[in-house]
Amino acid sequence: MEHSSQDTLETEKQQRAELLAIQLQLTRMELKAASAALAHFEQDTAEGEATPANALFAQILTLLMRLRADIGAADSALLEQALELARAAAALPNEPLIEAAALHTLALLQARMRMHHGALTQLSRAYELTQGEGEAELADAIQNSRATVLTLGEMFEDLLSLAEQILPRRSHMTPLSVHRLLVSAATACFVLADEQMAPAGAPLWLRCKAMHEDALSVAVEHGLATSALASHLNLSFVESLVGDTAQARLHLDALNDPAVQEMREQFAGAGLGIELSRRLIEWRERGSAAAWQQVLAFEMELRNQGEATKFVREYALRSIARHGQAAGDAGAAVQASHSLLDVYRQRMRAISATLSTAVQDVVALQHSRIENEQLTRQGNRLEQSLAARNAELSQTLARLQTEASIRRAAEAALQQANEELEARVAARTHELEQASRALAQQEKQLALGRMVVGMAHELNTPLGNARMGASVIHDRAIELELWLNEGQVRRQALTETASSLQQCSSLVDRSLESATALVQRLKALSSDSAQESAQDFDVCSLMRNTLAQQQASLDAASVCCECDMPAQLPMHGPMHALGDVLKELLDNAIEHGLKQADDPQLKVSLQVQQDRLVLRLRDNGCGISAEALPRIFDPFYSGQLGRSGAGLGLSVVRMLVEEMLHGQIAVQSQIGLGTQVELTLPLR
Repeated sequence: MEHSSQDTLETEKQQRAELLAIQLQLTRMELKAASAALAHFEQDTAEGEATPANALFAQILTLLMRLRADIGAADSALLEQALELARAAAALPNEPLIEAAALHTLALLQARMRMHHGALTQLSRAYELTQGEGEAELADAIQNSRATVLTLGEMFEDLLSLAEQILPRRSHMTPLSVHRLLVSAATACFVLADEQMAPAGAPLWLRCKAMHEDALSVAVEHGLATSALASHLNLSFVESLVGDTAQARLHLDALNDPAVQEMREQFAGAGLGIELSRRLIEWRERGSAAAWQQVLAFEMELRNQGEATKFVREYALRSIARHGQAAGDAGAAVQASHSLLDVYRQRMRAISATLSTAVQDVVALQHSRIENEQLTRQGNRLEQSLAARNAELSQTLARLQTEASIRRAAEAALQQANEELEARVAARTHELEQASRALAQQEKQLALGRMVVGMAHELNTPLGNARMGASVIHDRAIELELWLNEGQVRRQALTETASSLQQCSSLVDRSLESATALVQRLKALSSDSAQESAQDFDVCSLMRNTLAQQQASLDAASVCCECDMPAQLPMHGPMHALGDVLKELLDNAIEHGLKQADDPQLKVSLQVQQDRLVLRLRDNGCGISAEALPRIFDPFYSGQLGRSGAGLGLSVVRMLVEEMLHGQIAVQSQIGLGTQVELTLPLR
C-alpha cells in the first residue's frame, strides 16, 4: 500500500512538472510545442488519472493556449470561463502557481476586452503569488504582461516607471523577458515622442532607439532569432521615420532571414510592418511623388485589415501626419491627423463602454473574499489612523524612542484592534444564528398549531354527528328492548323506531366517511403516502379527459372553458398524480374562484418551453387577497373553513407537483381580477 501511494505521488509530481513546462512554452510563444505537449498530457490523463488541481491547471493552460494562438479571441463567454477558472483556482489549498496562472490568463483576456485596470489588478495579484515559488521566468512573464497592458491602456508614463524599476535587475531575468520589456518601454517612448511631434534628435527619440538597439543586442547575444528580427523591424521603422535611412535600409535588409516567416506567425502584422518600412525608406531615399503615393496607397490598403493589425495603420497615419508637409502634401497630413483623432475617439469610446463591465468583473472575481476584504479595509482605516498618530508621537518622542519601537507599538495596537473587530463580528454572527434558529422554531410551532386547530375543527363536525347518531341509536335500542320486555310493541311505534334507526345509521355512516376522507387527504400530505411508477402518456389527452369528467360541474356553475393546447404532447412521469393535480385545481377554481362570478370564464393552456411543460389555468373570479396569498398552500388554510372544504387541496397539489412530478407551482392573484395558477414540469 505504501509503495502504491509513493507511485501516485511521483505521478502527480511528474504531471505538475509537465504542466509547468507547457506554461513556460506558452510564455516563450512556442505554440506548436505547447500544443503537442497539451495534447499528449490530455491523452495520458484521459482515464481520470490527474488530480483535481492538475486537471484544473490543464484547463487553464488550454484556455491560455487558445488566447495565444488566436489574438482576436475575446468575448463574454471566454471571460466567464476565465472567471470560473480563477474562482476554482483560488479555492484550491496551497496552490499559488495555479491561481497565478488563472489570474494571468484572465488578465490577458481582460486586456483584449479593454478592461485595463481590471487586468492590472489580476497581474499584481498573480505576481505576488509567484514570488517565492522559485519560478523567476513566470514572474518575469507576468511583469512583461503588465507592461503590455499598460501599453494597450496608453499608460505610457506608468510603463516607463515600471521599466525603470525592473531593468536594474535584468541580470536576474531571462533574456526573452528583458527583450520584451525593452521593446514595450521603447514603444512608450515612441508614442510619447510622436504625440509631442518631437524633432528627430529629441531625447525621447534617442531613448526609443537606444532601447530598441539594446533589445536587439540582447536577442542576438542569446540566440533569440525571432526576437532579433522583431527588433530589426522596429528599428527600420523608427529610423525610416525620424532617423538615418541608411541605417533603416540595413535593418530592413536583415529581415531577409528565412526565420522571418516564424516572426510573421508569432507577431500579427509583422509582414505589413515590413512593407510599411520599405515604402517609407523608398520615399525618404527618392523623395519622389510616386514614392509618396505608394505610402498613401498602402495606408488605404491597411484600412481593410483586421483588428489585430490596426496598429500598423496607426503607424502609417503617424508617418503621413509627420512627413506630409515635407512631401508637399499638407492635405494628406491633415487628413491623417483627423484619422488619428478618429482612432483615439473610437478607442476611448470602447474603453468607456467596457468600464462598467470591468468593474463588475473585479467585483465578481473577489466575491468570495468580500468578508475578509471588509475586515481588511477596516484594519487599513485603523492602520492609517494609527500611522498618523505614530507620526505625531515620532516628532514629540524622537529623543526617547526609536522608529522601530514606535512601529512595533503601532503593529501591536493594530493587531489588537483587528482581534477585537473579529471578536465583535463573531459574536454578532452567533447572535444572528441564534435568532434565526429561534425564528424558524417559532414558525414551525405556529404551522403545527394551525394544523392541529384545522384538524380539530374539521374532525369535530363529522365525529360530533356520528356520536349524536350513535346516541340516538342507543336510546332507541333501550326503548325497543323495554317495549319487548313489557309486551307493548305496537306496529306503528316499531315502524317509527326502525325509520329513526335507519336515519341515524345513515348519519353515522356519512360522518365516518367524511372523517375517513379527511384522514386520507392528511395522509396525502406525506411524500411517502403516494407511490406511482412513471409511464408514457399524452398530457393533452389527460387534460381533455379531466375536463370531460368536470363538465357537469362546469355546466352547473355556467363556466365557459377555453383551451389552448396542441393535439398531442407526450410526457413521461406519474400520470395519475398529474390527473389528481388537474382535478383539484379545476375543483378549486369552480368551487372557490368562480362561484360568485357574473360571467365565469376559465382559460387552460399547455405549452412547451425549453424541454419543460408549462400549464396555466386562469379564471376571472373573485381572486385572493394579498394577505391570504402566501398561506394558500398551508394545510387546513381556507377562506371558507367550516363552510366549504378542509383547506387541504392546494397543500396536496403542491406536494404532488414538487415531490412526485419534480416541478414548481406558482399562483398570481388579485381581489376582483381573478387567479392564475402556473405549473412548470419536466417532460421526462
